[in-house]
Amino acid sequence: MTSGTARKPSLSEDHTIILPIGQEEYEQMVPIWRQFRAWVDQQYSLHPEIFPKTFEKGYKLHDDRKSEKTDVMIRRIQLRDGQVWTVRPSFVMPSMTGFTQEVSKALHLRKYGVPYEALTYVFGRDDNYWYRMEVQFGRKSIVATTVKTVKIPQDLLADEHHQKINGEKAYMATTVAEGCVFGAEVSSSASGDDLKKGYNVFKEEALAVESEYVPSTVNTDGYSGTIAAWSALFPKIVLIRCFFHAWLRIRDMSKNLKAMGFIEV
Repeated sequence: MTSGTARKPSLSEDHTIILPIGQEEYEQMVPIWRQFRAWVDQQYSLHPEIFPKTFEKGYKLHDDRKSEKTDVMIRRIQLRDGQVWTVRPSFVMPSMTGFTQEVSKALHLRKYGVPYEALTYVFGRDDNYWYRMEVQFGRKSIVATTVKTVKIPQDLLADEHHQKINGEKAYMATTVAEGCVFGAEVSSSASGDDLKKGYNVFKEEALAVESEYVPSTVNTDGYSGTIAAWSALFPKIVLIRCFFHAWLRIRDMSKNLKAMGFIEV
């Protein structure tokens, strides 16, 4: 990712349906295929947006297995179109790497920059375990994860967060709106071409959810690379410059004009 090549959204690759249920209830129900099917059908009636679109055409039970990591039984279903989907309970983490209740507090501390070695000291495991637990969230489509029954916002805000990766400066092309993050992709430079690759991940994930999605506006700090990237991705989008950055530019220009004697102090 640090090379500037943006990854493709994983929405089309990940065939997993995650359904809410408590561990005790799940373990009593999942061995009995009739009860499992009744549970899946009930969840579809309540939350159809988290199922694949072809689910309504019917399905059959495919197979089952027990996770070596958590000893939790997992079933798979096969849709009429031949696709096989894993049905996973919400109390386990992606790839069955742990239980959500056991890792939630440690991952919450990562929000405040607590180092992995500190998490290991307090919660056990090892540094690599907590690193993998955090980065695995980036494998999912952000747009598809945060948007369910509402439309993707038409008015966006985009900016680049400066970060170092392996000691080298990089940029996180970030797209937000209405209090949610809809895109966050690493770009090796702040050039228009590299930022276009980074912001294009948001575009591809948005189109996977809404095939005709086109944003109306994007608010940026006015940096040329950011403007070039969004103009190329959405030619009809209205570019709005951040008022604060515009004020800073005017202030700096006024100082320069004063220093050159064009404006009296």
